[in-house]
Amino acid sequence: MVIRGTEQVSLGVYKITPDAGPAFFLRTEYLSQITEDRLVPVDGGLGKEDSLFVSPEDLKPGMNGVFSEEDSEDIIQAGRTYSAEKAAMEYLSRAEQCRFSLEQKLLKKNFSKESVDSALNFIEEKGYLDDLRFAKAWLSTRYIDHAEGRRKLLAELLSRGIDRTMAKEALDEHFEEHPEAEQCIRAAKKYLRTHSSPDTQKLQASLFRSGFSHSQIKNAMQNFSLGLE
Repeated sequence: MVIRGTEQVSLGVYKITPDAGPAFFLRTEYLSQITEDRLVPVDGGLGKEDSLFVSPEDLKPGMNGVFSEEDSEDIIQAGRTYSAEKAAMEYLSRAEQCRFSLEQKLLKKNFSKESVDSALNFIEEKGYLDDLRFAKAWLSTRYIDHAEGRRKLLAELLSRGIDRTMAKEALDEHFEEHPEAEQCIRAAKKYLRTHSSPDTQKLQASLFRSGFSHSQIKNAMQNFSLGLE
């Protein structure tokens, strides 16, 4: 691969133009071997036919714009990682994402695990990806159509790859605004509205499956009379 030129398009982002194939972009954050200053080409071009890649015998160590084979692989990998970052940001522009789900989507697009990890680490550091924020948003949306207890909601968050500590923090905030006891009563009322001949045992089983404890279920059923609300 021969690179014909490099151009800085934004802070830390460069456009790389090879002699064959389309140009690609990279973020210097993803370079592990070379430094940003070496991406700046020397006036007049370098190497054979003004390429930035030159044969090993023509290399001058540390010279801007001159890259060894290992350097070139570093550049190519940084380009792949930047592509993974752009794909991740497209998903995030549509909706809040959790890291685990976003990682799976990117892997299905055939990005390497190395590229995905580096890209997600970067956007996480920048605050574009935040599992705690996702958990809070998910709970708020879930609340609209569901009345569920902590046990079930915790299981749902964990299944989405949310760290247990973060999940607990999000749930604490959620139930501070929507007390779990009230949600248990809400779930019971919803069950009764959809069952013309309510059965106490089936109601209790339904509430338990919704994540409420036995004590919460007992207290909820004591707060209203079956069939009257």
